[in-house]
Amino acid sequence: MIKKITALFLACVTLMFLITSCGNDDAEVPAGMKRVENDKNTYALFVPEDWTIDITDAEGISKAYAQDNSNISLIIMDWDGSYNSLQEYCDSYYSTVTSTFKEVSEREMFSENQYFGNITAPEPVLKYVYTIVSDNPKTEVKETYKLMQIFAYHNGSIYIFTYTAQDSVYDSHIEEVYDIIDNFLA
Repeated sequence: MIKKITALFLACVTLMFLITSCGNDDAEVPAGMKRVENDKNTYALFVPEDWTIDITDAEGISKAYAQDNSNISLIIMDWDGSYNSLQEYCDSYYSTVTSTFKEVSEREMFSENQYFGNITAPEPVLKYVYTIVSDNPKTEVKETYKLMQIFAYHNGSIYIFTYTAQDSVYDSHIEEVYDIIDNFLA
């Protein structure tokens, strides 16, 4: 009798896992977009049809590029509990950015009414916008990039979505980027 109960329990757990783990596999692709396929993803990420998809399977990073090299990336990391809040994590992350690049602007923080697709989280979704100046070793010219980063906590993981573009073309893709954000399914 105990074997039957255990087998039934395992069958139920397996069924629940299958139902929840592939829930977004059949997500309908929005018009004008294509799905970013990644063996490690448990989400549905869609980008404009004319963008180039780049998957780094070993790291589980999903990226896509526009023709002018403006790009988005999505990284999902397990929450290890070493930070007390998503805000504390973001502050630490920004500290790393400012120590990596010589010139980084103050970041604009947006926390009210922010979202990342269908993620509903116990903590607010945080969005930051800032610029960095990077030296291009090939041309020895300084280039200014504008970044938008969205940090969201969902089911024990931190989702980090980044949009990066040269400052001069950042606004030209902003509608496409918000379409990507709007259609994201965790």
